[in-house]
Amino acid sequence: MNTTAPAPSRGGSATSPSDPWHILEALLNRLSESQSTNHSVAMVVEAARSAAGADLAFWYSKTTNKVSGLSGKSNFSTEQATRLAKQLLSRMPAGGETLRWVNPEGQQGDTLPDAAVVVSDSRTQGCLIVLSFNSDRAFDDGDVKAVRMALKMLLAQRAQTQLGTKTLLNNLLQCLTTIIDAKDPYTAGHSERVARIAVLLVKEMALPESAVGDVYLSGLLHDVGKIGLRDELLQRPNKLNAEEMEEVRRHPVIGEKIVASIQAFDRLRPAVRHHHEFFNGRGYPDGLAGEAIPILARVLSVAEACDAMMSPRRYRAARSPYEIDAVFNAESGKQFDPQVVRAFMAVRHEIYPPIYQKGIGESAFHAIGGFMDNLTDASMTNLSAMKERKE
Repeated sequence: MNTTAPAPSRGGSATSPSDPWHILEALLNRLSESQSTNHSVAMVVEAARSAAGADLAFWYSKTTNKVSGLSGKSNFSTEQATRLAKQLLSRMPAGGETLRWVNPEGQQGDTLPDAAVVVSDSRTQGCLIVLSFNSDRAFDDGDVKAVRMALKMLLAQRAQTQLGTKTLLNNLLQCLTTIIDAKDPYTAGHSERVARIAVLLVKEMALPESAVGDVYLSGLLHDVGKIGLRDELLQRPNKLNAEEMEEVRRHPVIGEKIVASIQAFDRLRPAVRHHHEFFNGRGYPDGLAGEAIPILARVLSVAEACDAMMSPRRYRAARSPYEIDAVFNAESGKQFDPQVVRAFMAVRHEIYPPIYQKGIGESAFHAIGGFMDNLTDASMTNLSAMKERKE
């Protein structure tokens, strides 16, 4: 919904544009060639300022509380712009995406302009702001439309970048899960099944929607640290000795380091590192206990244990649903979070045995889509940088 405050008619213009639509057309051409989020934002800000004939323009992120792309009036600092953005946004009507504001009584202040336009969009946590410091220059509907058009161009370019990044991340996931399966063919498909079980648990626990994609991707990557272990440890037909077991227990720490190297997956690190912690504090690698263990790690702990018990090993047969239920009931409050165990019991009929479907297929791509929908503006900058390094 667009809401505008009344604005006086244009009496003059300090930097009135001769052809705002020509400026925006040129912006469209430049955006199609840009590979940098920061560069794109800067171009959009400058085009919005020129098209609206404004003295100053900038981009403000509501999630990071930071200003970027400051264009125009040279003596205006980012700190002043941040304060002004907060003042203007406080005047934005609930549910509104556009504010056209004028200084009603010519109030003075180092950050107070004579007129301003603020445009935002539900698809982003940022907003585009243009300002006039000339009492004879107020913005009209045409100016508002020009600024909004500049924002739409930025969002369209960002959507295209996200699509490319989604494909990149999906291909990366496919490669990593293939490598994990190759390291230990006897447990092939384990990560994919853990991810599916974890999603069922998260949904039953009514965790935020963003947790669904996060836990699915964490499930696919939870054992990625095994890439750093010796093949003979993973493929030995009998149980490991204490020294060897200690080496295997390094895989969550190695996994966290691998995930940390993929900037887009940074927030998955706690789940990957702590999925072998015990609710009573006797797990590894850090001996965390209770709610100190990240919730998604507690979910993965149950999901992984379930699949491990359902699957045959070189040294034992698969356990029956009855036996698995007994283990979870006995270990609730000890190895496993009681809340997660209750969720498991509520969805167990969906796990025995339909969860045994192979291949991550479209599931990973959809999970990445939901994952990226919850990224901040700052995260998008990091994603863009990652895409540039890849290319």
